[in-house]
Amino acid sequence: MKLLGIYLYDYQQFKNFELDFTYPAGHEKAGQALDKVCFIGRNGTGKTTLLNLIQDNLYAVGGLSLIDIIFKISFNGETVYVVKKGGNLNIFISDIDNVPNWKNNIFRSPTVATSDQSPFVHKKAGEFLSKTVLKENSSDLLIKVSSEGDQNIYSQILDVPPTSLNEALELFNNFPYSHLVSTDSIKNFWNVLIYQVKKRENDFREFQNLEVNLDKTVREVQDEFEKHNPKILDEIAVLWDKILNKANLEFDSKNASNPVQLNDNLKAYIKLKGGNQRISYSELSSGIRNFIFRLGHIYSLYFNRDIQNGFLLIDEPENNLYPDFLYGLIDTYLGFIKNTQFFVATHSPIIAAQFEPYERFILEFNDDGTVYSRKGETPIGDDPNDLLVKDFSVRSLLGKEGIKKWERYIELKTLIPRTSDEAEKSKLLDEFIQIGNEYNFSGNEVF
Repeated sequence: MKLLGIYLYDYQQFKNFELDFTYPAGHEKAGQALDKVCFIGRNGTGKTTLLNLIQDNLYAVGGLSLIDIIFKISFNGETVYVVKKGGNLNIFISDIDNVPNWKNNIFRSPTVATSDQSPFVHKKAGEFLSKTVLKENSSDLLIKVSSEGDQNIYSQILDVPPTSLNEALELFNNFPYSHLVSTDSIKNFWNVLIYQVKKRENDFREFQNLEVNLDKTVREVQDEFEKHNPKILDEIAVLWDKILNKANLEFDSKNASNPVQLNDNLKAYIKLKGGNQRISYSELSSGIRNFIFRLGHIYSLYFNRDIQNGFLLIDEPENNLYPDFLYGLIDTYLGFIKNTQFFVATHSPIIAAQFEPYERFILEFNDDGTVYSRKGETPIGDDPNDLLVKDFSVRSLLGKEGIKKWERYIELKTLIPRTSDEAEKSKLLDEFIQIGNEYNFSGNEVF
C-alpha cells in the first residue's frame, strides 16, 4: 500500500488543502507514489499535524474519523479514495476524478455521496479495506518518530535500558506493526534488540538440525549460517560508530553479554575507541545519545525482517545534531528501510537538500492564516544556503550587524573611487578589505 495524496476540507489551518504525493509528469515513475516526502515550513504551519494525520489514518485505514479528510491510496495495482466525513467512511474508485470539484462538493453535501458521485462508490469496499489493514506479526510496519518525548529517559540511563529477557520474549507471540520511536521508548528498543538476539539463536538451532547439516561439524554449520545471518549488535555497531567515532567512541558489540535467565538483561555498552573504558549512555551528549537510540530503534525493526508494506514518519531528524552529522543522513535511513514510504518534517536545509524539489512540500501561510503548499525549487544536493533563500524563503542570512556591515561595504565601494585624497582613500580601502575578509563578501569590485 502507498499513500498518493491527502485532501483536508476544513481542519485547523488547512482549508480546501490538497497534497499530491506522486512523481511528476515526465518522470519515469510519473503518477506512482513518491518513495520519500519532505515537509518544510515555519513553526505552526502544520508539519507535525500532517505526520500525525498520516500516522492515525494508516494505523486504521478503515477507522472512522471526526476529521473530514480524503486519502488517496494504491494497493495491489488499484487506486482508490478513502473518504472520511462526519464519522462516516466511504471508498471511491479513481474514475471519480472525472467529476469536477468532487472533493470539495462531497463535504458540502449533507449526504455521504452526491448523485453524480454515487456511481463511483467502490462496489467491494469492505473487502478492499480488509486487505489494506496493517496487521501484527506480519510484513507490515508503521513507525512514527517523534521530535521529542514527554521525558528524555535516555539521559536517565545509568547502565542499560531497564528490561528483561522475559519481557522481550513477548515479541515472539505478538510483534506489533505500529511503533513509536521517541526518548520515551528506549525500553521498547532494547526489547527488540534482545528479541533479535534470541531469534538468531533459535534460527541457528533450526538450521543446525536440518537433515542436510547433520553430518557437518558444528564449525562448518556455524560458518555457513553466519554467511547469511549477521548479528544485529555487529550491524548496530557499524551504524553507530559512524557517529560515535567522531567523538572518539565506539559500540562494544564484541563484549556484549546476552541474556540467559528470564530476568537477565542485554548488557551492551559504549567505550572509548581503542580502549576498555566504558562510557555510560547518560554521559553521552544529548545529540549523539538521542541519535544513536533513534537510528538503532528504527534499524532493529527492519533487521532480518521481510517488510513488504512499510511507512516511516520522522519528525525533525536533525534534533540536537551538529550540522556535520546531517549530511547523508537520509541516505543512511534509505540504506536499510525496505519497501517503505518515507515521510520527514524538518527545519533543516541540510536535510531538505537531500530530497528532490518535487519531494519537498513547503507549507506557507496565506494572509488569512490558512496554509498552502508549494514544491521546492533548488535541485537535490544544492547548497543548503540556496535552499534557505529559495525554498525556506529566508531573505537574508545575515544578522543585524552583518546587514550593517554589508551596507557599509556597498557604501565604501561607492566612496573609494570618488575620494581624491590618497590618505583617505587608503584608509577607506583598508576598511573595505577588512569587512570583505571578515564577512566573505564578494570580491567583484571595480574601482
